[in-house]
Amino acid sequence: MKNLFFLPLLLIIVTACSSDDSFDNNPFLPEPSFSFNINLNLPKYASLANPGTAVYVDEPNVGIKGVFVYHYGTGTYLAWEASCPNQVPSDCSRMELSTPLVICNCDDYKYELLTGSITDYEGEEKVYPLQAYRVSVNGKNIRIYN
Repeated sequence: MKNLFFLPLLLIIVTACSSDDSFDNNPFLPEPSFSFNINLNLPKYASLANPGTAVYVDEPNVGIKGVFVYHYGTGTYLAWEASCPNQVPSDCSRMELSTPLVICNCDDYKYELLTGSITDYEGEEKVYPLQAYRVSVNGKNIRIYN
């Protein structure tokens, strides 16, 4: 009798833990593990002190093809992978910064630095947004990591 009670309970637990199809991992880009600190006092990153600005961080082992860091405003920063999200990393897949957008050289898709979403896309195939990284701010230091 106890088994009859536990069988439906087990079924409910298993079905409740099924995958969520609304969240799809990008099949083109791996998720690298890294941590990098940006000091806003350094001339290379000083422009990030102003809202609406972005910089390209091209340091070894930071992201796949580097990272774009965008100052949204009020001390809020966003960090995005610099490799095209809808391309396998290649010679043409590093995007170009054109604040407030980034442009993929492989397919000419444009993405917003504020949301990471593609702009003006009218195709029918599935496209992925920019790959986001975590950001923490401590005074004049910004840590980007994954």
